[in-house]
Amino acid sequence: MAIDTRKYGKGTSVTQRFPFGLYVRAQVLCSDGKVRATSRIAETADTFFSVPASVKVNGKTVAGYLTMEDDVALFVAYTYGKNGNVLPKGKARL
Repeated sequence: MAIDTRKYGKGTSVTQRFPFGLYVRAQVLCSDGKVRATSRIAETADTFFSVPASVKVNGKTVAGYLTMEDDVALFVAYTYGKNGNVLPKGKARL
């Protein structure tokens, strides 16, 4: 199996294992403007547009999803989750 890391804008990237395209890890832009590594990422996307994932912010795990927009890997936090208030609401401004 081959592992491929695709680099995107603003220092973001997504690593997948091929031939099946399973997600391994990612560097994502969060709504506070910082690029963070995912602490957990689903192997497969739940929709065509998003992949469930989580990041750590100040020692707290924030659940959400990874999505692509304007050639940048973005992390969008679930606001209803346990630590949903740790990051500002919405997406990072590009």
